[in-house]
Amino acid sequence: MKSSFVRGAVILMAANAVSKILGAFLKVPLTYIIHEEGMAIYNTAFSVYAMMLSFVVSGIPFAVTKLTAAENARKNEGGAKSIVMYASVILTVIGIIGTVVMWIGAKFFALAMKEPNAVIAIRAIAPSVLFVALGAAAKSGFQGANNMVPTALSQFIEALIKLAAGYYFAVRLVKLGTEWAAAGAVAGVSAGEAVATAMLVLGYCISYRRIRRLDGQRSEYTRDIMTTAAPMIFMAAAGAAISVLDTSVIRASLLRSGLTNDEARYLYGAYTGYAMTVLNLPSGFLATFGVSIVPLVSAAAAVGNMDRVKSLTRKGLCISASLGLLSAAVIALGGNIILDILFRNTASGLILRLAAPSVAFICIMQLSSAILQAMGHANLTFISMLVTGGVKLLFAVLAVSRPNINIYGAALGQDFAYMAGMMLNMLFLFYAQNHNGLEISDKI
Repeated sequence: MKSSFVRGAVILMAANAVSKILGAFLKVPLTYIIHEEGMAIYNTAFSVYAMMLSFVVSGIPFAVTKLTAAENARKNEGGAKSIVMYASVILTVIGIIGTVVMWIGAKFFALAMKEPNAVIAIRAIAPSVLFVALGAAAKSGFQGANNMVPTALSQFIEALIKLAAGYYFAVRLVKLGTEWAAAGAVAGVSAGEAVATAMLVLGYCISYRRIRRLDGQRSEYTRDIMTTAAPMIFMAAAGAAISVLDTSVIRASLLRSGLTNDEARYLYGAYTGYAMTVLNLPSGFLATFGVSIVPLVSAAAAVGNMDRVKSLTRKGLCISASLGLLSAAVIALGGNIILDILFRNTASGLILRLAAPSVAFICIMQLSSAILQAMGHANLTFISMLVTGGVKLLFAVLAVSRPNINIYGAALGQDFAYMAGMMLNMLFLFYAQNHNGLEISDKI
């Protein structure tokens, strides 16, 4: 059990490491091509894409992983494949809708994000929503079988194509202006997702071609998928709305602090393009523990083995907390060095140091959320997510708007928000595992 969990996490972590490195190789030259203004456009388009993606794929892929893990634990491979097939149809329809909405509503989203120059970039990344949806069910099916290799390979291919295509398009379009160059950079995401999706779907079809007989309980499996996914979709929608609102409030608060529009765009670009890029590296790596632990916890919970669930929880939290604290310390002490190596720009050094503690909180919160969700307590993680978003918005309104604090208030808000979310998750996890989650879940 332990080796299976650690092996899956290490495979995904290695793939994430390569993906992040390749992503950094893209962002570093991009900063020289499109500068802070272009990075603000790039990150605005990517924020809209992430928001739309959360509506499309956050709940159903998790449901597929959880349900297929349970079916595999019961030795029902035909049922597991049926779940993947039915989920693929649902996700394809939703993915088409998401891409169309994002394309048609590009201007609305750009204005809502206070970045009117991002319209072309939003449309350039819109096809990625469909591509991700198409491959999500197959990826989750592999993960439900505790096979993390296809996920790792798809991440590597996606990052490689995104790097090559994004840089190529940006260089070719820079002569048309920063707006077009940023759009070219995000178009690389669409190219990378298209290739990765094709690989995942083909790989799943080849791997499971031996299972001829599918479980015919279509209505039951479809109902199970949607019932399991519903709270996750609702939570993702609320989280995406909070994220977009947080971005909008930060930009508006920077303007209220007395900065000009160009100054606000510069600071926001420095915050998201430089500081947040570094901050997201360790949490991105360690998110793999959550992905690898979900099928194991789901399988153990499906057969009523709470001792195994507790053992996995202890091991996972110990590893996540240790690596999260180490990452936070490295960023706090060596932030300027990291920025200089990656971007040859240390202007975001203080922002990075202020937000460094949040890395440890995020890592622990990610893993505890994954465990709670695998146990069927997504409602509890929704509460901690709302509290986290509320604290971030509070700092964005009260601190960022102050002239002597401005963007540094967002960094401090990151720390306090994720600390609050982590503490709530740990409390919920204690109740869920020691009282079967009945008392607290029934009251919420």
